[in-house]
Amino acid sequence: MSIFCDECSKNIATVFLTKISGSEVSRVQLCDDCARKMEEATEAANLIAFLPQIMTDIQGMDDRSVDEVLSGELIECESCGTSFNDFQKMGFLGCRECYRAFGEPLMRVILEFQGEEEHLGKTPRKASRGAQLRKKLIELERSLERRIAEEKYEAAATVRDQIRKIENSLDPEASASEKE
Repeated sequence: MSIFCDECSKNIATVFLTKISGSEVSRVQLCDDCARKMEEATEAANLIAFLPQIMTDIQGMDDRSVDEVLSGELIECESCGTSFNDFQKMGFLGCRECYRAFGEPLMRVILEFQGEEEHLGKTPRKASRGAQLRKKLIELERSLERRIAEEKYEAAATVRDQIRKIENSLDPEASASEKE
């Protein structure tokens, strides 16, 4: 077995591929340059194969949607160089500046997955009663905003009363001064 690239026969092979198709097994040894060229050719072939579907999808979108998709994919963080497209592939951001760089497209993704822009996380089991009440307070305030937006005023009043009760239990001095 030769140690040289099967493609160019000049460089030492560093990439070894085995292809199994049915009962046929074929092995290819490539140098880095030839492997890179093969990868680029494969990516181009895949793009060409899916181009009709991509074009159909784009034609089905209105102009605004196409602009939103393209503008989101072309954004790049100046701090770390991560693109929005990179974020969509990897599932994580490169640095904290990415939040500012990706702005609105990132917020749409966060809203889609979480339902809210702000991530509250879980409350630790050993959290103090005050921490648990503050988390509940945040949830109730959001609920109040939703009920008002939906014009469900009676339900909003009930939520408002729950908020006041929690606020009073968090700050007993404030509730005592309100009674005076």
